[in-house]
Amino acid sequence: MVGGFNWNLIFTWHKLPERERRRQEHPASPVHSPTMIGGLFAINKAFFYKLGTYDPGFDIWGGENLELSFKIWMCGGTLEIVPCSHVGHLFRTRIPYTMREGVNTLKRNTVRLAEVWMDDYKYFYYNRINNNLENFGDISSRKELRKNLQCQSFDWYLKNIYPELEIPDNLIAKGELRNLGSKHSMCLDSPAKLAILDKPVGVYPCHGQGYNQYWELTDTGQIKRDEFCIDNAAGKIIMYQCHGLKGNQEWRIQQWGGIRNPISQKCLALNKEQDKLLMKKCSEKDSS
Repeated sequence: MVGGFNWNLIFTWHKLPERERRRQEHPASPVHSPTMIGGLFAINKAFFYKLGTYDPGFDIWGGENLELSFKIWMCGGTLEIVPCSHVGHLFRTRIPYTMREGVNTLKRNTVRLAEVWMDDYKYFYYNRINNNLENFGDISSRKELRKNLQCQSFDWYLKNIYPELEIPDNLIAKGELRNLGSKHSMCLDSPAKLAILDKPVGVYPCHGQGYNQYWELTDTGQIKRDEFCIDNAAGKIIMYQCHGLKGNQEWRIQQWGGIRNPISQKCLALNKEQDKLLMKKCSEKDSS
C-alpha cells in the first residue's frame, strides 16, 4: 500500500501501483509513496529544517502530513514506505489539547497548504468547501520559502509522483444536488469512501458548506465524488465504485431540473417522509 489523497485533501491508502512494483528489486524493497499518514515517519534533521519544518501558521492538528509530503517531493526529496520497518504508535484515549473556539483547524491548515503548494490545482479543493476559505492567516513567508528552495510545480508532482490521481477536469456541473419539490431544502449527502460502498445515498438538509453535499456531473453522465458514483441498483440508490460503463451510473439533467437515469427511464425522487431516495416516473410537477 502507498499513501495518497483525495480532493478533500484527506489522506487515503491505495494499492501499490504497477509502475512502482516494476521499479522494486525485491518485494521487501522500500516503495515510493506520494504522501504519508503523518505520525509515523523518520526524516533527516537538516533536510527537515531546510524544508521549513512544519508551517508555524498551522493550528493544532490537520494537513501537516500532506504539506510535508508535497514539499518533500517538490523540493528535491524522496518519500518512501519501508515494508520491513517496525514502528510503535500510542493512541491517546482523549485529545490532549484544546481547539480554538469557532475555528475549523483542519480547513484553515489545508487552505494554507493549498495556497502555498498546489498552484491552480487548489481550486479543485476549494470547490469541495464551497469556496469558503475563511481566515487562513499570512502565508507570505511560506511562499518565499518555496521560491527560495526552487521547488517543482504541483503539476510536476501530479504527473511524476501521483499520476494515478484522477483530475476532475471533465465536468459539466458541480455543487449540491438539491430537491426542488421538498418543503425543506434537502440535499444528497454521503461520504465517498470504501466503508459506504453498497450503502444508500443519504439525504440531509442543505447546509451550503460542500463536503459530503458536493457532487460532480461528468461529461459521460456520472454523478460522483472521487472514485465513487451514484448507482441505481434496481431502484436502490447507492454509492458504488465508478465503472465507466454508463447503465445504472448514467444520469441526465432534464430541462425542468429532474435527474433521469436513461436505462430505467426514471428520475431521482424523495419519499413522502423526505428521508430516502427512490426512483420514480419522471414528472415536471415534482419540481414545484
